[in-house]
Amino acid sequence: MNNISLKKLSITVVVASIASNFAFANNHVIKATPKVAEPTSSFSQLVVDYDVDKSNSLNATELAENEILTKVFVQLDINGDTEINEEEFNQYLAKMKKHL
Repeated sequence: MNNISLKKLSITVVVASIASNFAFANNHVIKATPKVAEPTSSFSQLVVDYDVDKSNSLNATELAENEILTKVFVQLDINGDTEINEEEFNQYLAKMKKHL
């Protein structure tokens, strides 16, 4: 009778051990991974988020809520027309990548 109880206990311990391994398998990875800043939005996503007049370009008024883009607006507006289009945005990103 003791052998059956010992066998059941052993099986229970093994099953519990396997279950806990599955439950906590990636726990160490999550804790060790540093938080990364949100990736920069693509221009099309910026248009969706900020283009109030649906012109497919962005002006300083539309970007007033975005502190980062407001600070670099003059640099983004390469042709000086007070609007940022996708080409200007991509040129600015390419220029920034070269500086990295």
